[in-house]
Amino acid sequence: MAFQLKNGRATALQIGDREAGLKAQLLRTKAVNNCPVDTGRLRQSIGVRKIAPGHYRVGTNVNYAPYVEFGTRWQKGTSFLRSAAEAVRHQQ
Repeated sequence: MAFQLKNGRATALQIGDREAGLKAQLLRTKAVNNCPVDTGRLRQSIGVRKIAPGHYRVGTNVNYAPYVEFGTRWQKGTSFLRSAAEAVRHQQ
């Protein structure tokens, strides 16, 4: 979804389903490229799912993904999803 500033408030712009799907696929591609690889399981699990017209969910169902993304007290995180989302968001 795209955003615009109007009267100091961020408002959502409705975008077409096709454009939203393309952005979701781009986000997935960037997340896969940013993902650290040990066994490849996390990278292969990143997917896109349509949840409503114009709305897609990009993510993974691997239970250790939050530890990779945010880190632990022993290891620094590697932001693969958040950095991909920021890159796609700034690419208008």
